[in-house]
Amino acid sequence: MHSRRVRPKWFGAALLAASLALSWSVSLAAGDDVEEGYVVALENGDVVVDLSSSRGAAVGDSVEIWRPLSLTHPVTRKKVQDRFRFGSLRLTQVRDQLSLARPEGALSRVPAAGDIVVLRRAVRPLQTVPAPKTGDPVATKPETPPAQPTGTLARTDPEERAVASMFDSLRNASLTTRIRTYEAYVSEHPKGRFAAVLWEEAQFLRRLFAGAEARGSIGLSSFEEPKEAVSGRALSIGVETSGPATGAVLHARHLGEVAYVTTPLANVGTGYFAGRLPGARVVGQQLQYFIEATDADGRTTALVGSADEPRSVEIHSIPKPKPPTRPEATVSVWTDYADYNRLRGNDVVWQTEGYAGMRFGDVGIRALRSGFGVFRGVGGSLEELDELNKSARRVGLSYGYLEGEYAVTDFTAIIARGVVGLRDDGVTTGAQAMLRLGSDRKTNLTIGGEVLGGIGLRGITQLELRIFERLPIIVRTEVTNQPAGTTASVEDVDPDQPDALPTDTSLSRGEVGARAIIQVGYEVWPGLVVSGRGSYQGRTIKHAGPGFGGAVTYTW
Repeated sequence: MHSRRVRPKWFGAALLAASLALSWSVSLAAGDDVEEGYVVALENGDVVVDLSSSRGAAVGDSVEIWRPLSLTHPVTRKKVQDRFRFGSLRLTQVRDQLSLARPEGALSRVPAAGDIVVLRRAVRPLQTVPAPKTGDPVATKPETPPAQPTGTLARTDPEERAVASMFDSLRNASLTTRIRTYEAYVSEHPKGRFAAVLWEEAQFLRRLFAGAEARGSIGLSSFEEPKEAVSGRALSIGVETSGPATGAVLHARHLGEVAYVTTPLANVGTGYFAGRLPGARVVGQQLQYFIEATDADGRTTALVGSADEPRSVEIHSIPKPKPPTRPEATVSVWTDYADYNRLRGNDVVWQTEGYAGMRFGDVGIRALRSGFGVFRGVGGSLEELDELNKSARRVGLSYGYLEGEYAVTDFTAIIARGVVGLRDDGVTTGAQAMLRLGSDRKTNLTIGGEVLGGIGLRGITQLELRIFERLPIIVRTEVTNQPAGTTASVEDVDPDQPDALPTDTSLSRGEVGARAIIQVGYEVWPGLVVSGRGSYQGRTIKHAGPGFGGAVTYTW
């Protein structure tokens, strides 16, 4: 009767550990499954890496590219080192020392010298010896020893080989996969030497997995988006997370950049992460960004936006200081002579006017002007002047006015003027109202009318052309019955001819006539414009004549 050997309780655990070490050593003996290298340079769109044919690299291999990070923990002040994957490369040329690679798909940031590249290769299968069969004489006492495969695993029994093979298949597997695989093995081999320790390991992993679920996944608790940024100024961004977040990173790019540049966010409290994007990165017209959180295992979770659908913030230029504005002052004097009747001197207007004004702004009360004028003319009705050959009567007015311009918008303004004047027979009044379309500093159109007591009416349309620099042009039309726009009495009439009697003088109101005026100016000095004008006016085809005038305006 054979005696039964009793194994201590820790034997299974020790055997499992030995099997794990044995499996790892066999894998290394069969050939490494992971090879790491570095990006050494960027050449004309190619990424140069130090993975070579001597290290097992081949053309067409896909390699992972990782960005190493080394930070100082803001609380503990300890150095924290980690790395984050941001894409894959495909080897296009492989040499003895170096290889060339190109991006495989989109990269979330630009490769740089010092980045880590990882080549994962399939492990070559181990050569194993079939389990000997019971009663096989060759198996119990072989005459010639069977060929032994390379590696220590070839000397283990079938159960050890099965466990080692299972561990190899679980390399880089998730917790859920490991738990299910261990429990399935125990169900199939309930009396195996490794059943107890594998069952304990599965239960331990279950508790670990349940704890991770209890902690919950990483989520976004709160985030206030920056509405705008100032070019060249650092941009502060903070985020509050929920769940087991151990870090957060900000990925940003401005228009014109293809890849994102990563900026780590510091832990400033439980679940709070904040950082500042340097001013050198806040340029252009728009900034695109997204934020990710990381957990203790290095896994990333999108919090705000993503690489494919980033958030954006508008970038504004730094406001430049402007000198304080002051009202613009203008003084102007103009004179105009108009003959309506072929230079006969019996239907003439001569008017001179000057003003001083201040301009305040584009909208609201735009300008205020105060001026004076002298109006002199002779005239009468066409019948009395041309057919009855009566003397024309004199008309005169000296006046002052106050004018204001109110801009409803920078394009539309209303101009109103009040007039008070003196005639030979006493005080009289008048008014003028105009509508300006367009800015007074640019090409604009002014339409309106005027009434002067004892002088008559006038309708005005004026186009100011600011097309040529230093060469302002005015095109103006008038419809008027001035100067003799009202009737006169025998007692008040002033004959133009010295020897004419009041009864021999035209007392009737003059007919309406039209004027066409063009004025061209030249800026001889900044703000000083000298202008000349010419005109033609008439009341009929036969009753018409030329005119001329000029103006001087200075603005400062």
